[in-house]
Amino acid sequence: MKAHLAIFVSALSLASLSASELGSILSPVAYAPAQSPAASFADSHSAPQTPAVVTANGQSSLVERDVIAALQRELVARYSIEGDLKLSFLQPWKPLPISNAQDWKLVVDLAPNGGLTSTSQVRFHIESGGKTVGDWLLSVRAQIWRPIWFSTRRLDRGEIPDGSICSPKNFDILSEKLSFVPADTDLSVYEMAQTVSQERPLSWRDISLRPLVKKGQLVDVVVAEGALNISMKGISLGNGGAGEMVSVRNIDSRKEFSAKVININTVQVKF
Repeated sequence: MKAHLAIFVSALSLASLSASELGSILSPVAYAPAQSPAASFADSHSAPQTPAVVTANGQSSLVERDVIAALQRELVARYSIEGDLKLSFLQPWKPLPISNAQDWKLVVDLAPNGGLTSTSQVRFHIESGGKTVGDWLLSVRAQIWRPIWFSTRRLDRGEIPDGSICSPKNFDILSEKLSFVPADTDLSVYEMAQTVSQERPLSWRDISLRPLVKKGQLVDVVVAEGALNISMKGISLGNGGAGEMVSVRNIDSRKEFSAKVININTVQVKF
């Protein structure tokens, strides 16, 4: 049975205000930047994670492929990994005899807080029949394969890296210490922040949002409240790409306020 969410919006009466009066009531809006998690190794006081339960059928011992498969499932769930995770142990795994091959599980006790790298240490234990049969602290080699954007030719600073000069390819994103641009990213709102050679994966440091409004430009200010939209003119006090916030000065009242860039030379204020 589908739930229906009733949204009640208190409409602000804007239609009777002049552009000057409207500008005088606009005020800056504070936005807090998102923070990236620190890439440090978890300590013994890390928050517990819900283990993934993996059942082995008809076996009297656990071989490496069983443990690797269980560990991959656990780490994919822990980190919400998008892509294909591939693990291998750096130390040989000895088959582990268990009394109840029909019911066992692997639980990760300790893993890197900031996510996996190409080589990581992971602590885990294995339970069978409700009892712990062993625990391990092992180094694992990790790969995460997913489609990302690649340059098809040299890309110069200031170019727009659209689909005509970039193509998606499957790539191990842990093979280099960079944050790569997923292939489902719309490149049309970005420009090259630096030159990239041919057949290179695009990282987030290679691109930046393309300015849709520039400092000192006259911009259209759209004031939205429910179904009511009112437009006026303002002067942008900075550069801004799609979705970014810029300061704008009302031409008539000289009041300054914050607005969101939504298109070329167009910003929006919402109440």
